[in-house]
Amino acid sequence: MKAAAVASIGSAGLAYVGAIAQQAPLGAGGDRPVSPPASDFEALMADTPAVGFIKDPDGRYIYANAFLVEHLGEPVGGDWRGKTDQQLWPEVAARIRADDLTVMRTGAMHIRAQVMPFQDGPHDFLVITFPVAGEGGRTNVAGMGIDRTERTSLEADRDRMSAVVEQIGESVVITDLEALITYVNPAFERATGFSRDEVIGKRSKLFDSGTQSAASYKAMWAALLSGVPWAADLVNRRKDGSILTEEAFISPVRDSSGAVTSYVAVKRDVTEERNLESRSAERVRERALIGGMIRSIRPGDTIETTAQAICLRVLGLGVVTAAQLYVFELDGRAMALGSAVLGQVDSALRRLPRQRSRHLRVRASEGPWIEPWTNRPSHPYNSLLMSLGVRLAAYAPIRWDGNLIGLLAVEAGPEVSEAELTDSFGAIVEFADLTAALVGEGIAMRTEGGRARELIRAIIERREFRPVFQPIVNLQTGAIVGFEALTRFDDGVSPEVRFEEAGAIGLGIELEAATLDAALSAAAALPDGPWLNLNTSPGFVEQGMPLRKLLRRTGRQLVLEITEHAEIADYEAFHATIADLRPRVELAIDDAGAGFASLRHILELRPAFVKVDRSIVAGVDTDLARQALMVGLRHFVGATHCRLIAEGIETDAELATLQSLDIGLGQGYLLGRPLPADGQLTAGGP
Repeated sequence: MKAAAVASIGSAGLAYVGAIAQQAPLGAGGDRPVSPPASDFEALMADTPAVGFIKDPDGRYIYANAFLVEHLGEPVGGDWRGKTDQQLWPEVAARIRADDLTVMRTGAMHIRAQVMPFQDGPHDFLVITFPVAGEGGRTNVAGMGIDRTERTSLEADRDRMSAVVEQIGESVVITDLEALITYVNPAFERATGFSRDEVIGKRSKLFDSGTQSAASYKAMWAALLSGVPWAADLVNRRKDGSILTEEAFISPVRDSSGAVTSYVAVKRDVTEERNLESRSAERVRERALIGGMIRSIRPGDTIETTAQAICLRVLGLGVVTAAQLYVFELDGRAMALGSAVLGQVDSALRRLPRQRSRHLRVRASEGPWIEPWTNRPSHPYNSLLMSLGVRLAAYAPIRWDGNLIGLLAVEAGPEVSEAELTDSFGAIVEFADLTAALVGEGIAMRTEGGRARELIRAIIERREFRPVFQPIVNLQTGAIVGFEALTRFDDGVSPEVRFEEAGAIGLGIELEAATLDAALSAAAALPDGPWLNLNTSPGFVEQGMPLRKLLRRTGRQLVLEITEHAEIADYEAFHATIADLRPRVELAIDDAGAGFASLRHILELRPAFVKVDRSIVAGVDTDLARQALMVGLRHFVGATHCRLIAEGIETDAELATLQSLDIGLGQGYLLGRPLPADGQLTAGGP
């Protein structure tokens, strides 16, 4: 090939290859090479006095430019399409080992030496190959050849390739046989932070991170000294000290006689890719740990057994040296329910000091966090953790039903960085959430539920409540015909809330019995004639005996008020209990109109009274719909042989309207406020 031809390939061909090299080695999806269209390449090489060809993925020629066909002659001629090098030139192809002759590989582009049998004898070519887009979405391989037969200097070859090498996105490093750096390209400077002047003449050990295994370096030199290319990841260090992971391809460079003269490394920065791959694998492992935790829990396991199993699983995260699962007890102190230490069979369960417990509880209310571990002589695990060299601790709150009930604490040894612990922080938080799902309710019963139980028991034992009584009045005559017993708690909490709290922790019946007992005792001071309404739950009535014992204490006519919201699971059993108490005891359905169950309660229970809720009575004097509803209820209860009591009468207008509608009974602030029994005597009724 003459100088003119070289000039032609240098100006046009290298510009084309340079354009390819500047493209990202991976496509937008991150998984396929970017390939220029083959038509562009064929147009470029059509009249170029240099070798140009395209092969399909199986190595068969599908395009050869005029220059290649003309100079190769027979057997190429017109019989080259669909054939491989081995089929066209079997004797020459048999002597070629492509791997041994590769000079450079960068991304999808290869530069290698190859012998081609021209008509005037074998020619030594430097062949540049790269992918091009083919038909049907296939990726073919295009190539252009530079004749090196008349040029013996490797430096001259570098000159012809420098336009490409200087522009590509991958780092290129060339060393001599002593591994001293003789050349680096601009991409190397950008990737490592080292300038060209800082590394020329130095050994590549300058970038050694200290994390690469000696075995990998041994394998690399074994391959290179045997004249074989070597490819693997290299973990190096940038000038600023940060880690740089590179996908490296290192190959011997041979002169025209085949002797190795230097080594060239083409390296691509894959730090982020490898980090993502590593984190993805770590996530899979974390999911497996959590899944294994769930599978290991057996029905009937105690809270302590489950807590210990969780701590042991947390150690499997790899960055954790020790783990404790704390619960905040009634006195506010944090008590370990589980504790595990790497390499130890058993770890004692200990309670944290009050001050440390208070700090953790306050901090945990803000969410999870990481902090340095410092020497804390009063901490029960301090000696152990200091002996393990712990320098970081992470904490994940455990919540149940929105309330803070505990804390998962983990500690990391000196070999774990804050960044590494942070990477695993999500899994630590998930273990805390898993704890809540598995044993949160049980822990809550020991903590928040325990506090509520302590509170309710104290209220019962100390009688921190008082009974009051509100008159029930005949609206036509104004006479007091009955009293409703109500409870007021000393701390000001509404009765509805307090009884609901007691029921949630299993003390509802006990609190109800105590308040009813107090009401019956206080009712002895009321006038003898009026009946007494007592608010009771279906559960208390269905127990039978506790209610009978209470009712023996009074000879007064009693009415048991059952709220329409209360569920009665077995009406027949309920009827049987009430039947045993009659005729001294009648039923009233409370809060009619405030919910959906009153009509069924009325039909099933056949009460003596139906109490209409304040939500219906309020504004009855100005609302025709409310008036119509009251009249309808009056007819309904009349047909079922019971009486209507209007609750919450607060204005003269409401009272007058109810009287005009022939509503027989009522109660409300207008008629009499809830007062102690002796207060009702002095109040004298409405």
